[in-house]
Amino acid sequence: MQIEQVNSTLREIFNDLINDGHKKSHICSVTLGSSNVPQFDSFIKGNDFGIKPIQRIIENRKFDFKILIVPKNEKEISNFVDKVNNESFEVIKMEMLKILENENSIRNATIPNTGIVAELASSLYEQIIK
Repeated sequence: MQIEQVNSTLREIFNDLINDGHKKSHICSVTLGSSNVPQFDSFIKGNDFGIKPIQRIIENRKFDFKILIVPKNEKEISNFVDKVNNESFEVIKMEMLKILENENSIRNATIPNTGIVAELASSLYEQIIK
């Protein structure tokens, strides 16, 4: 599977979820993180992700992202890799659907974990519980 096919498959998954009524911002939060909405919007409109964002999306869903270099005429290996990738994308889509249908998961995904907002929120939380 080439990088263009990976981008196309991810875009199709995201568009299916959006068409099913899930918010783009929620999908972005559970894939790239809540601070990457402009990048996500650009992707939905047709700009492809590079390897780093794809790796983050795949690894956030508890899969390993591996690059495999195959001789051009190795159809058997290419077919096997495509099959494994397609099965993995199906699992990723089902996992994302479960997360998007769970309000607590959405809330946790949309809360920033780093940066000044996260530090301030953590500090306020600590003061409140004292």
